[in-house]
Amino acid sequence: MNSLFVLYCHVDDPVHFEKAIRDRKWIEAMDEEINAIERNKTRDLVELTKEKEAIGVKWVYKTKSNAEGKIERHKARLVVKGYK
Repeated sequence: MNSLFVLYCHVDDPVHFEKAIRDRKWIEAMDEEINAIERNKTRDLVELTKEKEAIGVKWVYKTKSNAEGKIERHKARLVVKGYK
């Protein structure tokens, strides 16, 4: 049995922060993510010592749709570049 998989993404989803920051819907999505991080206490800001190197982060943007294909929300996630 052959299977066919299709990956669908919205062409409007920004790839770079510089594009997302110009659109109110993505700014609100990023604010929501930062608020969730603070509310859940999933990070601490600390002073970086000279012996350590910072790990970078990247914003990932995704438009979420319902079963009918209508946009439900815009979601932004701040992810750590774990390969460092």
